[in-house]
Amino acid sequence: MSIRSTIRAALRQTGFDIVRYVPEMDRPFPVLPMLVRERLARNPDFFFVQVGANDGILDDPLRELIHTHHFPGLLIEPLPDLFEQLKRNYQDEPQLVFANVAILDREGSVQIHRVRSEADVPEHWHGIASFNRANLLSQGVLPEHIKVESVMGTTFGSLLAQHGVGAIGLLQVDTEGYDYEVIKAALTAGIFPEMINYEHCWLVPHVRLACKQLLHQHGYQFVEVGKDTVAVRAASESAPVAA
Repeated sequence: MSIRSTIRAALRQTGFDIVRYVPEMDRPFPVLPMLVRERLARNPDFFFVQVGANDGILDDPLRELIHTHHFPGLLIEPLPDLFEQLKRNYQDEPQLVFANVAILDREGSVQIHRVRSEADVPEHWHGIASFNRANLLSQGVLPEHIKVESVMGTTFGSLLAQHGVGAIGLLQVDTEGYDYEVIKAALTAGIFPEMINYEHCWLVPHVRLACKQLLHQHGYQFVEVGKDTVAVRAASESAPVAA
């Protein structure tokens, strides 16, 4: 018996097995673009809010839709340098408004961890930032490449009121592991977007479950598409009382 067979037989006795990993193509079905186009076709006032808009280019699921359909929205990015790039990259989309803040449960400043601009790292790492230093470390960023900045924050409700935002067609969230907190801030404030698209891949398992439980509580159905979760709320759902 070969060494592999011996190890495999021993593992099977404990309920485990060795299988060959076969890479799969990462070609998730384009659920979000289809839903957005369907909503735009029947609602000319469809409005989106994007939390963690970055520079408007890096790994952005909305950029092509915005340039194609020119629908209005509020883009939120807390880091000043990325915020300036964001505005430049959408300078030909006058229907968009921008906010250089973080979404918090209070008004005030907060520390955020990001990759140093001079660090010799993959280019896309310069666009990631998180309130939790561990989220950067888990992506392979070395401790010496991380720095801390203070950014201004506000509550979700206050920001929407400041910009006169009413009904939200789509809430897009990409905040490197803070997505659940943003979604929770919106729903507990009585803000119920028709659709929510968030990045679940950096949420630890119990937080990923808590997020889905909260969405279910408020009448959303959801499906995981690649590294994102797309949630849709039935139009007939009344706003439940938050527990």
